Amino acid sequence: MSSFRGSVKRRGGFRPGLRLLPTSEDGAVLALVAVFLPVAVLTVGMVLDLGIVYFAKRAVQGACDLGALAGVIELDWDALASGDVRIDPTMGQAKAVQVASENVYALGGVIREASISAHVLNAPDREEPTVRVECCFKVRTHFLGFLPGLGEGISCSVSSEGSVVRRTKW
Repeated sequence: MSSFRGSVKRRGGFRPGLRLLPTSEDGAVLALVAVFLPVAVLTVGMVLDLGIVYFAKRAVQGACDLGALAGVIELDWDALASGDVRIDPTMGQAKAVQVASENVYALGGVIREASISAHVLNAPDREEPTVRVECCFKVRTHFLGFLPGLGEGISCSVSSEGSVVRRTKW
């Protein structure tokens, strides 16, 4: 047991050995806010922009699906009369691009620089006549546009196929 029963008096509110550190914490919260606020705003902006990209990709996928189904309907009736199921290449391709374009451009200002193409694949290429629709586009960014490489938008691409299936049983 120690024989010391007195107290040590400290001067100036500092602990011994730490005389250079201030005891006041004024402005510490302001410094934390200044550091973490830009990080929080960037995170919220990234979440919102990626949500818009997800929405746009799903909407364009639906437009490509509709275009492929519209292209499949354009059958070659002369070949069908002889028993061969084929899609008319010019009509199928034109109808697929037209329907997909109408639905993609209906999205308004979300989509930039959309390029839509369609290909008709008949019997020698595929067992079932097929229309393939592809769309490459950019989604406009609202918050992340100032980052390098994202000023023009986020590049995406989707594709869809529609086929004519022969019915074997009625």
